[in-house]
Amino acid sequence: MKTTVEIKKMGINGEGIGYINRKIVFIKGALLNEEVEIDIMQILRMLLSKIWVIIVSGVAVGIIAFSITELAITPQYQSSIKLYIINRQNGSTTTLSDIQSSTQLVQDYKVLVTSLPVVEQVIRNLELDMTSDELVSKIKCEIESDSRVLQVTVTDPDPERAKNIVDAVADISANQITSVMQIEGVNVIEYGRGATEPSSPNVKKNTLLGAAVGIVLAIAVLVVNFILDDTIKTSDDVEKYLGITNLSLIPLTEEEYNGQPHDSKKKKKSK
Repeated sequence: MKTTVEIKKMGINGEGIGYINRKIVFIKGALLNEEVEIDIMQILRMLLSKIWVIIVSGVAVGIIAFSITELAITPQYQSSIKLYIINRQNGSTTTLSDIQSSTQLVQDYKVLVTSLPVVEQVIRNLELDMTSDELVSKIKCEIESDSRVLQVTVTDPDPERAKNIVDAVADISANQITSVMQIEGVNVIEYGRGATEPSSPNVKKNTLLGAAVGIVLAIAVLVVNFILDDTIKTSDDVEKYLGITNLSLIPLTEEEYNGQPHDSKKKKKSK
């Protein structure tokens, strides 16, 4: 199977540049606006012959990604709490208006959870060695879909400290929201749990991604080298690159094919 590539422009090293399915290809020796045939099956056969190079590249980059993930990246642990917020306007009965009002105000509650009074109080209570900005960067607030439940997650290298911080944030922010928004109250649905497994990095994902990158890079390098290689290997290449018609072919002897000099003189056996 062959495909035709039209050379759209020239590269800085004199190679022709074209496109196959919107992917750029470089063709050495091609001229501007020239149409060049590329044998796809020949490229596939070349890749199959280099399959071990591709596999080794994937394994090597996968091992590098695994090593970096395990040795260079600090594991992070998460602990989460859930807050249930209700804003009753009339008596002790919760109305549809109360629910809608609470849902709309959840965005305001997210801001209050990471407000300066809350984070500074958490730092003082737990005697944390970090600034307010550093603590805020560890806190993430999310709203449960179509509900008045606010989930607060803290990420930290120490799983126990992550749990202590998120629990303190739950208690202090509940009081802060109740005071500032003047609502009936904020209930903590569940407190944080000590994580046993890190939330990041994902060793398996990074290793597989590294292996995939290694395979893709190996294939790309092999294909580019194959396309740029204009050395004469077959009789068809003579016509392709030189425009000369072959009149005949002279076969190599077995010794010449194996790179050994051919000796036409035979030694006579000594009597």
